[in-house]
Amino acid sequence: MAEKEGMTPLEKRTLAGLSLIFAIRMFGLFIVLPVISLYARALPGADPLWLGLALGGYGLSQAIFQVPFGMLSDRFGRKPVIVSGLVIFAVGSVMAATAHSVFGLFVGRLVQGGGAVASVVIALMADLTREEYRTRAMAGIGVSIGLSFAVGMVVGPIVGASYGVSSLFWLTATLALLGIAIILFVVPSPVGAVHKNEMELSFSQLGYVLKNPALLRIDISVFALHLFLTAVFVSFPVLLQKYIPPSGMWKVYLPVILGGMFLMVPAMIVAEKRKKLKLAFQIAVGLIVASFVIFLAGYQTEVGLIAGLAVFFVGFNLLEPLMPSIMTRFVRTRTRGTSSGVFNMSQFMGAFIGGVLGGGLVSVSNTALFTGLLLISVVWLVIALGLTDPNLLETFERAVGEGLHDPLPVIRQMGEMSGVIDCRYRDAEKILWVKYLRDRITPEDLERKLAGLLEA
Repeated sequence: MAEKEGMTPLEKRTLAGLSLIFAIRMFGLFIVLPVISLYARALPGADPLWLGLALGGYGLSQAIFQVPFGMLSDRFGRKPVIVSGLVIFAVGSVMAATAHSVFGLFVGRLVQGGGAVASVVIALMADLTREEYRTRAMAGIGVSIGLSFAVGMVVGPIVGASYGVSSLFWLTATLALLGIAIILFVVPSPVGAVHKNEMELSFSQLGYVLKNPALLRIDISVFALHLFLTAVFVSFPVLLQKYIPPSGMWKVYLPVILGGMFLMVPAMIVAEKRKKLKLAFQIAVGLIVASFVIFLAGYQTEVGLIAGLAVFFVGFNLLEPLMPSIMTRFVRTRTRGTSSGVFNMSQFMGAFIGGVLGGGLVSVSNTALFTGLLLISVVWLVIALGLTDPNLLETFERAVGEGLHDPLPVIRQMGEMSGVIDCRYRDAEKILWVKYLRDRITPEDLERKLAGLLEA
């Protein structure tokens, strides 16, 4: 059977095509990150605040349009909406490439972000893959984003220095058109009408997600991390330019990013194997705090700048896979899409606020920038220290045979118990499955509750 043999050829084609679309989409954003502040400074009307808006503007429209695009895809189909989003992204790229003022660049970046197809791509992935392989498919998308980030950060300064930063926006427009060809001719089409699935955001589940302490801390964390990433690059390329020309900045970015990725892999393996995810998460946040200490003390020197960036990217590269990994452990099955939606919107809003805040602080001074980021990172560290340890999660399974005629009331009441994270009923096996925190509730408590419900 296909389930035992692995992913089908159609699923593999889906994974390859959609991962490539994600990579192309994110590469177009990452490639300008290390150089856009240098480019924008030369445009009429440039000041630090507008630099920040131009850098983070795409995050605002990304956050606003994620949910509407998902809803449109339910009605008109995944592929047409993805194609429309890529067209919007291409138009925004052309607007940014031909901008003659920093305001025009900001508008172009807003339009770029308006092509918010990430949620639709994930929904299409869910439509075309079986549930048992969906985690693998999502991991494939994650790898594609990581690679596009690394390549974009290195290629951007090289191409920008040789052909001008406007050429980077023309390149992103071309890549968007390539993405359209991939979605039309490589990615399979869903059979029949699209349907709502657990990968999509539901407003009815929003209250639970926003009130869950573990999920809230992770949403705050992804917001903070991308705020810092955008805010740092409002000023960092300008400061580094005093010592290294733009054409040579890749020599800084390449070892720093690859070094961070190289350290991330064994750190993740050790954290998973030794059940130290919470500790790894807190250490990574601590590294972000340390990076701003280094930046604040040494941003006026080449060594201080590079050392600060190196420490920052070690923490960044560790947090990027850690945060979604921890998030998925605390979500309920029926809130998976909502949790992911809030997580993604938090990330994009962080990027926008980072641009605004970074530009505002830089307009005062670079000292104000790194002092402000240091203070915010310390608050984040305090929040991170309170994260519920995901290794406290245990599972409880009991066969209930034919004794459970209507599982919904049992699932609801078991799920409302203090310390229970998720509860579902596997009908084919007649098994009740519960995920719970072992420091809040015991298997004996669950046994007694289930017995009482079955007898009622």
